[in-house]
Amino acid sequence: MHNSRLYKNRYFALLASILALTILAPIVEHGFWARMLIGSLMFVALWTGSVAVSTKGNVSGWSIALATLASFLWAIGFFAESLPVNAVYLHYITYTVLLVFFGNVGRLMLEDILQGEINFNRICGGVCVFVLIGLCFAMVHMTVAAGDSKAYRDNFDPSSNFADSLSHEYRYPIFVYFSFCTLSTVGYGDIVPVSRLARSCAMLESVTGQLYLAILVARLVGLHIATTSRSQSTTGTFEVLETVETDEKRRRLEETLRK
Repeated sequence: MHNSRLYKNRYFALLASILALTILAPIVEHGFWARMLIGSLMFVALWTGSVAVSTKGNVSGWSIALATLASFLWAIGFFAESLPVNAVYLHYITYTVLLVFFGNVGRLMLEDILQGEINFNRICGGVCVFVLIGLCFAMVHMTVAAGDSKAYRDNFDPSSNFADSLSHEYRYPIFVYFSFCTLSTVGYGDIVPVSRLARSCAMLESVTGQLYLAILVARLVGLHIATTSRSQSTTGTFEVLETVETDEKRRRLEETLRK
């Protein structure tokens, strides 16, 4: 009973974890304890995502393996500059694994959301997918910035190499902020994509955000109308059957009284 209730609210749990990862991470000071906090939030989001797309609570081994790998890479990414490895390639691998994981979680959730009965859990799932799209594009922007330090410009200081001056823990909150500003088409203009690849990613993200909201709202409304109509049709059928049964009983009673 308890596990079933927990499984039914799995999208709400994922929404809470990724909102914490999205909102709290950019506002904390980036010291040792902030790194621990961000790492813990990422770990919780990854494992909650694995549970969210499980089948009746049975988490797939592939999802567990990918979440574990992503958690490990994200943790060592904070110390990439001090490790005897190429930090750029390590960041490439980290962002790619996170992108694959969150993208797969969003795809599986979307398949479930767009079918079946509309309830609070599925509405939370729809919001989750939107936030996951923003996180996925944040990973894309971070990958682009890791390969080209001049791909993005800070309008407050146009002379600085934006990505070169940002370490792993600083780069994440900046590009999460930029990603959601682009996804929602707010566009404050404080961070500007400069290279062709960066501009293409920003354009694709803005279009994706608008199309997702339009399609999701239309689909949810359509499912709600279909469910309501089906319920009313079923209720009407039962009422007709009850009326027929009542008329049949009345007719038999009249025949008995005549005799």
